[in-house]
Amino acid sequence: MLRSLLPWTAFLARRIGVLIVSLVIVSVITFAVTNAIGNPLYLLVGPRYTEEMLETTIRELGLDLPLWQRYLDYVWSLLHGDLGVSRITYNSVLDDLRTRFPATLELSTYALLLGVLWAVPAGIAAGIRPRGWFARFADLVARAGVSMPSFWLGLLLIYLFFATLGWLPAPLGRIDRAHAGLPVVTGWYTIDALLAGNLAAFGSALAHLALPAVALAFTTSPSTLQITRGRTEEIMLSEYIRSARAFGLSQATIYRYALKNMFGPVTTMIAMTYGYLLSGTVLVEVVFTWPGIGLYAVDAMKNSDYEPVMGVVLVCTAFYLVVYLAADVLSAIVDPRARVVA
Repeated sequence: MLRSLLPWTAFLARRIGVLIVSLVIVSVITFAVTNAIGNPLYLLVGPRYTEEMLETTIRELGLDLPLWQRYLDYVWSLLHGDLGVSRITYNSVLDDLRTRFPATLELSTYALLLGVLWAVPAGIAAGIRPRGWFARFADLVARAGVSMPSFWLGLLLIYLFFATLGWLPAPLGRIDRAHAGLPVVTGWYTIDALLAGNLAAFGSALAHLALPAVALAFTTSPSTLQITRGRTEEIMLSEYIRSARAFGLSQATIYRYALKNMFGPVTTMIAMTYGYLLSGTVLVEVVFTWPGIGLYAVDAMKNSDYEPVMGVVLVCTAFYLVVYLAADVLSAIVDPRARVVA
């Protein structure tokens, strides 16, 4: 039993070690860059400041201390769950992120599901018959998705489905004003509406989600499609699949072997896409006035409010690393070789 646990222990120790080191490196870079380019001092004292007001504010913010000491103070605050205070909303950054993070997570999750639901089956079908018409069609769609910015596609969808056809609501928030009093349980309006038994609010939340989720799904899923297609094509031409066919195994058994060997790379790509979606929704959130952490970070950067920016970067990084760790663990469960190679 102990011998069987050793590979898992070493595997998890390596992965968690990488996660911690990555967070430290990101925190150092983010702190140095934001303090170098953003200074809220003059915004705080106003245009009619005096030298005494300026010196007092510098001492209160700790800007008279060396950069390394300010960074250590920041890390000490992080370890105590303090991400600082936004100088625009006057709220704790942690409270602001608690309010806005579910909006971004809901949008990113729906976009990921939409992308995976079409990209993985399409990649498998294109990989099984790489010279067929469907493979050419999938390649065309993937090229279009890669070359099209998500915010531009979002604007195009708004023009078509809201301004021209009038099928979907205006890109103003997450739900119609008529349902603004929806009880918040999870922060996901689709789930909260179902928990409240309010089908009208559920339909409104889905309608507001549709365009930004489609825009993100279409522009981020090509990588999943291509890795699925390439891996499927490689597996179907491999020696063990040829041997399985030669031994007369059924197509269902052959496809089961193929899927098991495809699981690792595809899961890793999906995890990478999920992490990218969380931080890559910024421009889409701006276009659709989506009150998530992307729009929060943009507003903070406009006003040199760097503590929310650092908080958003750290939260997105931590989320990405945790999702990537979960994908590695799933791959290791399916394929034991990953525990040794990783």
